[in-house]
Amino acid sequence: EILPEVMLVLAKSLVLQMQLEKQTSGTILTAVPKEAVKNIVIPILPKPTQQKIADLVQRSHSARQQGKELLEKAKRKVEEIVEKG
Repeated sequence: EILPEVMLVLAKSLVLQMQLEKQTSGTILTAVPKEAVKNIVIPILPKPTQQKIADLVQRSHSARQQGKELLEKAKRKVEEIVEKG
């Protein structure tokens, strides 16, 4: 069993991308055929390692969200200052 966050990281990895490319060479489709997916080798990492990766991915998403919120807050402050003159 692979945690969803780990699968996300693996799917974006060069190793999996190269395997997908090899399986789908010669096609111009953006979809990956089921047969190609069946032939992809996915490393199964130990659960503690997967959990560490999942935690880092979740922290990254939280940090990105906080960054967006801070940017919006800063934009509102600048607009307030500009409006007040």
